[in-house]
Amino acid sequence: MGSMVLRLLTLALGIAFIFFGQLHITPQFFREQHDHIKNEYGKFNKEFPFHRQTGWRPYAKNYRLTVGITEIVCGTCLLLGILKTPATIVLMMLMTNALITFQKLNYGLDYIGSVIFMLFLLVIRLVLASKSKVQSVAKKVTKKME
Repeated sequence: MGSMVLRLLTLALGIAFIFFGQLHITPQFFREQHDHIKNEYGKFNKEFPFHRQTGWRPYAKNYRLTVGITEIVCGTCLLLGILKTPATIVLMMLMTNALITFQKLNYGLDYIGSVIFMLFLLVIRLVLASKSKVQSVAKKVTKKME
């Protein structure tokens, strides 16, 4: 049961992040959403992490493209089953960054709620994966002891 839930959650997250990454990169399918995201990254750029410490911030376009490409790559890793745990951790870092940025810009619950939901799903995926890993190791140890 847990394995099937983990697989379905992994597939759903992979598809979702590929879709979100595509929205960041190209206006091919959803032009209005893409334009909205482009405008928002101009604001996100002003709240770039570590700007106060380093004095550096990327251009809004580069920031948006980097986030989009990272989401697509990590979503593809989740779908293909390659490096699922590191991809989940990277996506959790992106979602945490988005949550902090939205909070600094005083965005409403419609923005913050969706980020918290995706972050919650990523944490559940990580917990289920670690639980599944522990169970498989325990089965192997039990078989060796018999």
